[in-house]
Amino acid sequence: MINKTKQELQKRLKNIQERLGKTKDLEIKKLSELGDDVFAAFDRAMQAVNAKTNIFTELKKKRGQLKTWKISFLESFFPISVPHLISMPFIYGMIIPAILFHIGLEIYHRVAFRLYNIPLVRARYYFVYDRQRLPYLNWFEKFNCLYCSYFNNLMRFATEIAGRTERYWCPIKHAARIQKSHSQYNTFVEYLDAADFREKWESLRDFSDLEGGQTCKTKKPQRPSL
Repeated sequence: MINKTKQELQKRLKNIQERLGKTKDLEIKKLSELGDDVFAAFDRAMQAVNAKTNIFTELKKKRGQLKTWKISFLESFFPISVPHLISMPFIYGMIIPAILFHIGLEIYHRVAFRLYNIPLVRARYYFVYDRQRLPYLNWFEKFNCLYCSYFNNLMRFATEIAGRTERYWCPIKHAARIQKSHSQYNTFVEYLDAADFREKWESLRDFSDLEGGQTCKTKKPQRPSL
């Protein structure tokens, strides 16, 4: 596990180094973005190394202590909150559109990404379910955590798919500042940089810089003439 994450980090850093070597007139802003890439890559590597070893080892040691904070299902459900009761059909009813959206998203993801030769997004990196291990949660709380995790994980998964699609079709930054952007946004060209857009659009369709994606073994389609 450690060796794998080290190799991924080294590959990512080498890619950034090559980008720096090829571009002589980088602006300070672009250098800052590359610096963010370095820190993000390092942070992901460290999280991958430490997460399962430290957190779950500590969880085993503290299981008895954590379990003392567990309450019964009745205590978590009663006294009944009227706003919570009224909202329940709307909350749990969302599972139907979520599943339909998930199915449609996967059909697009599996078909279009293969046609475009975009690496598939690995669902296991986004659909994380580990709260059921917590001994201080009762079954009802664990169910709600599972439900919330599915929705939020689905949105993160969809955001990555949408981000890679946007990079393929329209890799241009917005004029307005984006508060929370997807993982591909920093690779986009500046809003008014038309020359950069025409020069880099085709190269941005090369997703070989991505880590952890499933590569689609298909011929890269030609960009239609504009």
